Amino acid sequence: MQSHKLSRRRFLQNSALLTSGALLAACAGVTAPASSEPAASTDDAMAEATEVEFTIWGSWDATYSLLMDQYHMTTDASAVTITSAPFAQYHDRLLTRFASGDLPDVAMIVDFDFARFQNRGFLNDLTNYVEAHPTWDINAPGYNHFYDVITDFFKSEGKPYAIPAEVNPMGIGYNIDMFEEFGVTTPYEHWQNDTWTWDTFLETAKEMMRGEGDEKIWGWTNGPVRIWNISNRIWQNGGNVFNEDKTEVLLDQPAAVEAIQWKFDLYLEHELGPANLRSQDASAGGLFDQGRLAMRDIGTWTRMGMADSEINWGAVPQPKSVQYATWTGGFSYTIPVGAASPDAGWDVIQYTASLEGAQFLLRNGHAGSSVKAAMESDAFLYEPPVHPESFLFMMETVHPQPFIRRNQEFLEIWDREMDLVAIGEKSAEDAAIQIKTETEPLLEA
Repeated sequence: MQSHKLSRRRFLQNSALLTSGALLAACAGVTAPASSEPAASTDDAMAEATEVEFTIWGSWDATYSLLMDQYHMTTDASAVTITSAPFAQYHDRLLTRFASGDLPDVAMIVDFDFARFQNRGFLNDLTNYVEAHPTWDINAPGYNHFYDVITDFFKSEGKPYAIPAEVNPMGIGYNIDMFEEFGVTTPYEHWQNDTWTWDTFLETAKEMMRGEGDEKIWGWTNGPVRIWNISNRIWQNGGNVFNEDKTEVLLDQPAAVEAIQWKFDLYLEHELGPANLRSQDASAGGLFDQGRLAMRDIGTWTRMGMADSEINWGAVPQPKSVQYATWTGGFSYTIPVGAASPDAGWDVIQYTASLEGAQFLLRNGHAGSSVKAAMESDAFLYEPPVHPESFLFMMETVHPQPFIRRNQEFLEIWDREMDLVAIGEKSAEDAAIQIKTETEPLLEA
């Protein structure tokens, strides 16, 4: 996650695209209770819901404040106060607030921290709210509104405990002008011809490398790689991190071992980039912006990170081994158990998660929306990058982030072992066996 820069001129232009009438139509839903208790009457609810606190992270204050201004143009709802904290501290601070009973009414929670809150019973089951929504169908994939992969991620025992806000599939970005100058077939051309494979990717990266020293042009880099970067390759090779019910670690199987080793060998054996892939020195951003990198891993967030860049770049899916596959995660909106105004909080959530609300957020800095129709609209399908529609193809091949209930402990094991593979001190096979040995007891807990 990162903050995004947006010019004031564009911000105001984009926000004007949402009419109060459209927003009112999107959000004129029926409010349901958070529990089995009967819902309060509208008058009672409005009397109770005098103020809603909506916690977010980073520098999204201006964007969400303006969205809430639009919200108030369409309804007599209670005032919404936006509070924020830096992302690095946000979830720990929020967990402390939850534990002490100092509760917001709506809280953003990112995918890989969702289990920390859900496991402690801090989040409301939103089933009754979703069932009462006038256009969503709780029995339909993605409620007939969101991408189902991210909607399912925020369920527990089949029940929704968070409403998804974002998707961020990962692909490959490439410098279009550089490929044209060097006369090399582009990743997009390979993808269109169904020749965009691991082998082609490697050959292409090597063919693009030029020069020496500070003038050297690298073929590809991506670092420091995290679990999602590596999981992509495992899925592309037909493997997985866990079995379906997460009772077994599958990393020691040949498809996963081969994918992990292949990923780190992009530096260890082929030296496509400047440093091992767990190092900060392998970061692609600066090199790509300087015109010294042909290809890099990207996500939907890369667009805003390059908002001021002069690089002419395009987007394609990541190459396939036996299949195309990519990761998606994102953040969500939740209602804490014990929140003072849960019904008013739900009104804010369903407004924010409406098509018009999602389009507003896309136009004002959000990376990718969990709302399918928003992603298929011009709020997302604009350039740069060239070929933004490739992100929609990626969404057809996505997998949710691999996680378990004791996810922090698992990630500590994962990161330690991947550090050793990245510098060549351990093979992917030995690291995978060690991760399996230490992680499987966590699955039983």
